[in-house]
Formats: sequence, C-alpha cells, structure tokens
Amino acid sequence: MEIRSEINQFIDSVNTFSQNRLQNKEDVSILLQLSRDEGKEQVFDDLTFHAKYIYRVFGILKRTTPDSDAYPKLSAEFKEGIEKVSTLLRTLVKEAPDDIKQHFMGKYFGMTHECLDNVLAVSYDLSWIKNWNIDKGNNTEK
Repeated sequence: MEIRSEINQFIDSVNTFSQNRLQNKEDVSILLQLSRDEGKEQVFDDLTFHAKYIYRVFGILKRTTPDSDAYPKLSAEFKEGIEKVSTLLRTLVKEAPDDIKQHFMGKYFGMTHECLDNVLAVSYDLSWIKNWNIDKGNNTEK
C-alpha cells in the first residue's frame, strides 16, 4: 500500500514530536490512511485514545505488585483496554487489501505473547499521536 505524502508528513511530525520514539511508523501510517480512505476517522481517534489509556495502565500495572489492592482492578482494565484496541484495529483493517489484513493478523491478532507485545508497541506509537493532538490542539484531520 502506497502511503500518501500528507500522511507520511504527519507521521514524521509526530515522530519528531516524540523525539524519534515511534517504532511502528509504517503500520501507524497504514492505519491512518485506511481510516481516511474508509471514512473511519472517528475510529482512528478512538483508537489513539484507548491506546494511550492502555499504555498508561500498563505502566502503572508494571509498578504495582500483584498483592496490591489495586492490582485486580488495573489488570481487568488493562485486559478490557487490550480487547478494545484490538477491536478498533480490526475495524480499521477489515476492508483493507488482503496483504495488509494478513500482515496485521499475523502481527497483532494472534494469541501469543509476541502479538501482545506488538499491540503494546503500536499503542505506544498511537499514544504519541494522541499526545501530539492534545499538544497541538488538533485532531488527525488536516
């Protein structure tokens, strides 16, 4: 899939804003382009919101001991958040070309530890888009 230049420019701006911390620029670019091509901009915005949320919950969960009173609630919120992010990712790639669907299925939707790590990594990148939007007072629409 060829990514339009305005999407590449936007992702490059976010990457600069994040101090070059984006790890999945190509996948995030694909998701953004799919959202625009299919009129699913709100799905993408919801995805950035939930991605930022689960990444923050994950950070708190890592610092919380399993015997803590907060751990069960945080763990449940994290699980629900991962499910929500996965659902939103699936919504965006549902109408994508087969090669894109296959890529996302293999990388993000399997029931493996690696796929969970990949969902967290792309959530991290998507959280930077949310941060950029908040900081710049914009959404992903130009």
